[in-house]
Amino acid sequence: MTKKHLEQNHTEEPSPRRGKKRGKFAEWLDVHRIKRTVRLWHKRQKKSERRSRLSEMIHRLPHATLIGDLLYMFGFWLEYAAICAGRTVLRVAGTILSHVWDVLLMIIRPLAIGIITFLEDLLEPLARMRSGLRHIRALPQQHPEENAKQIRAEKIQYFKRGTRLYLPLVWNALSYALPVAAAVLLVWVVRTQLSFNYLLEVRVNGESVGYVASEQVFDSARDDVQSRIERARAVMESAGVETTDDAWNISPTYTLAVSGDVMTESEVADAILSASSDEIGDGTAVYIDGELRFVTSEGDHLRAYLDAVKQPYEDAFDSDRRVEFAHDITLVDGVYFLSSIVPYDTVIETLNAKSEPVTYTVTEDQTAGEAAKAIGVDYATLQSWNPDLTGEDEELTEGQTLVSSEATAELLQVKVVERQSVLEDVQYDVVKTESDEYDFGKEVVVQEGQLGLQEVTSDVTYINGKVSAIDIVNITTVIEPVSEQVIVGTKLQSDMVAQVGSGNFYWPVPDYKGVTRWVENDRYATDITANYGTPIIAADSGVVVTAGTHWSYGNYVVIDHGNGWKTLYAHMSSIAVTTGQSVTGGQTIGYVGQTGVATGCHCHFEMSYNGTLVNAHDYFPNM
Repeated sequence: MTKKHLEQNHTEEPSPRRGKKRGKFAEWLDVHRIKRTVRLWHKRQKKSERRSRLSEMIHRLPHATLIGDLLYMFGFWLEYAAICAGRTVLRVAGTILSHVWDVLLMIIRPLAIGIITFLEDLLEPLARMRSGLRHIRALPQQHPEENAKQIRAEKIQYFKRGTRLYLPLVWNALSYALPVAAAVLLVWVVRTQLSFNYLLEVRVNGESVGYVASEQVFDSARDDVQSRIERARAVMESAGVETTDDAWNISPTYTLAVSGDVMTESEVADAILSASSDEIGDGTAVYIDGELRFVTSEGDHLRAYLDAVKQPYEDAFDSDRRVEFAHDITLVDGVYFLSSIVPYDTVIETLNAKSEPVTYTVTEDQTAGEAAKAIGVDYATLQSWNPDLTGEDEELTEGQTLVSSEATAELLQVKVVERQSVLEDVQYDVVKTESDEYDFGKEVVVQEGQLGLQEVTSDVTYINGKVSAIDIVNITTVIEPVSEQVIVGTKLQSDMVAQVGSGNFYWPVPDYKGVTRWVENDRYATDITANYGTPIIAADSGVVVTAGTHWSYGNYVVIDHGNGWKTLYAHMSSIAVTTGQSVTGGQTIGYVGQTGVATGCHCHFEMSYNGTLVNAHDYFPNM
């Protein structure tokens, strides 16, 4: 069928079948099938044309037949090699599987034979027993002529013969069953025993007092008991009560138990003491600063009393306030010997015992008001401690004694610790630099210093309302200080540059013999003795502002160090510098002599700061 025929068939309207009207869907389906048939025909035609063109192109190539033969031979041998390789692989795989199967048979066969033998040995007695029972039940039918007694005897005889004959089979089965039963029993026993909660039952004098989880708990409880006994014994002996070793000998023991209510170390210790003697009962030990002081039976009342003492100082809304006793008072509940218990009233009386009041001795005649000021309280408070005082102007004589603090209960002093934060100024540094742009000694502030700010957090401790300690907890810098920058001039009138003094001084006469005088009657000068002509050096760098003669000083030199300090050297035999000259620390400026008003050869040395004379001994204490 050609393309033209197909198109004609496509354009021709199909003749409707007689007696049946075709629907639109059937018509659409026919059109779709026709189009699909046309597309497939086109594809086959194009594929056939491509093959024809390829065949013609190959035939036009030179030696086309030879190339075809070579390709055929290459394909043939490639296929043959693949087939041979596949056969070899199958043959090797078969051999391996055969050997593997033989090995498996070697392993499985004994195991299978063993299992079969085991089942036969185990089940054979049961099979024989079943057969015997079936035969015994069939005896009445086999011997109908015999009576019941004869049948019963026959059954017994048959059972005996079967037992005698097959008893070895039963023992053979039991040889398998008994080890299995023993293993099952062992597993059951182990699992059952491991599930038990083993404990130690503590006993005192043969009486059970409780259960503990381990030997460590028992040892700790026993040590606790011994410690309590020693404490109670110490209390009794301190009270003058004689003790004997028999009354303090407690030896608890323990045995293994399966179940019971487990007790703590403290509970077991209480139970041991309770079971040891009728002289032991509940009590509360009172420790003060770690030392046992009392044992009382009113521990709850004592706690309430101590809380009432602290209550006025407490503030539930202030989280920075901590209230406690100045002395560490600790209450420990437990079981103690009744003979060591102190009456509750005695405990309260001892805790409230007043300490001796502090006194103040008048060292010179003064009034009562002046004495109160010296003590650090107002006059009304001082008079409350000293009722004999008549008035603030009362004259007191030297040696008179006054009470300077109220007598307080020493053991019940309340300590209040408050955490406080304050802002404090932080001083700034002064940084000085030298410059020859300014006259010597002139100071120019180029940057003003600024104070810093820091927050200081401290724990302030008050005892009886007075500060007893301040402990700094933390310092936080809020504002960093700004250093003050100062330029110090070093330029001299002669256009020379001098060095400003460092503030560290040389001893002016290194080869001195001694010092005859430091400061005397407001005379701030030092006389340094030395041989005639001994060099005198500058105590620090600076500028010579005076180098001349004075009626009293004789030959003398004054040096301005440019930092507020000036030094003077007098009674020189000769001067080695001139006015306006720059000198450095340690440089020779003259020589020891006896010019001016002087007795013997020495150097008269003065130091002044900002125009005020100072004692040189403060800077040369070891000379």
